Amino acid sequence: MSDFSKLIKGMGVWRKYLFLLFFRAPFDAVRTWMTAKLLQSVFRCLETDQAGSLMEICVVYGLICAILFLYNGVVWSQYAAFAAGTEVRLQKKMFNKILSLSLSRVDNRLSGEWLTRLNSDIQAAFTMMNGPLNIPHLTVAVINTMLSSMLMLKSSLLLLGITWMFIFLQLFINYKTVFASVPKLKEESQNAMAENTSAIKPLITEADTILIYDAGELMVQTCDRNSRKLMKINMKIHVRSALSDMGMRLFGIGGYLVILLVGYGFISDGMMAFSDVVYCFQVRGSIMAGVFMLATCLNNLRANSVCIKRVCDTLEE
Repeated sequence: MSDFSKLIKGMGVWRKYLFLLFFRAPFDAVRTWMTAKLLQSVFRCLETDQAGSLMEICVVYGLICAILFLYNGVVWSQYAAFAAGTEVRLQKKMFNKILSLSLSRVDNRLSGEWLTRLNSDIQAAFTMMNGPLNIPHLTVAVINTMLSSMLMLKSSLLLLGITWMFIFLQLFINYKTVFASVPKLKEESQNAMAENTSAIKPLITEADTILIYDAGELMVQTCDRNSRKLMKINMKIHVRSALSDMGMRLFGIGGYLVILLVGYGFISDGMMAFSDVVYCFQVRGSIMAGVFMLATCLNNLRANSVCIKRVCDTLEE
């Protein structure tokens, strides 16, 4: 994150970026409260034989939903325009920086590495700033998780404790399978991609020379070896992500069943109404979604941070 902060500050868009993040962040938290409160109010009306109030409740929450929709649309339209302009500025800045380097510095690195920095690394920086499950959603996830936990604490401390117990188990699995290893694998993937690009380029630009020396088979074998290396590294990343997803889904269902059993006991003992249990289920879903989004965002940020560092290193040369 320090490299990303340095990059945004260097481009002079830091304040506007924080401003847009601030206005985007509350949306999911308010929507969580609205959805949970709506379901609780509807089921409470049915429990107390006040079905006549359903129309009034639906109209009120429908208006709130429409306001949230318009608010979110305005903020995201402004954010999208800002992000697109920033990407163009970053590409121009990176390209001009490479052109300003001396020939000796350019020759110190493979041509494929320069192409990787100018294309995929810039795209990673843009993804980190604007892409799904990166910094924008990280901010949203933190605020949504905090608010949802407070809402559930108000209803039942025990159900909140059960929810977080299963979340910690899921986060532990995610850390062991993805968070601790994927950034290193991502860096290896970027290096392998640069080597592969450098191996393929002569087949196009130096085709005549390769034919003269009858080196076509050797060049193709080199490309094949580099491609296989890149594929194996990417497969390791996908396998670890799949294992993490499997563990999260398993513990997610387990936590749901435990809360369902405990909630049934509360209803039988008269400690909670069915509408209150529905409310807790809805808030629990929001907590889970926020935490999973947070974990995924952190994984993506760690992976993209490798590319951000390469961009910063290039701009500082």
